[in-house]
Amino acid sequence: MSAIALEIEQTLSSMDAQTASQMERAVRDVLTTFRKGKAKKSAMSANGWPAGYFEATAGAFANEPFDFPDDPPPESESAL
Repeated sequence: MSAIALEIEQTLSSMDAQTASQMERAVRDVLTTFRKGKAKKSAMSANGWPAGYFEATAGAFANEPFDFPDDPPPESESAL
């Protein structure tokens, strides 16, 4: 068992049940976050993009209107 695992085990055994449960949940959340990050890093396409990136984002703005601002009036030659 690693030193950190031993420390977690000892800390959990000294806590009340509710606090120990909260700590276990926090450790699991950290592990889940790490595993997701690791999986994302390893899943890259041949061109270096995350696998599935374009499939997940294609058409994201399909129903959004594009409102471009009006062009500003041309500057007069005297302002130049």
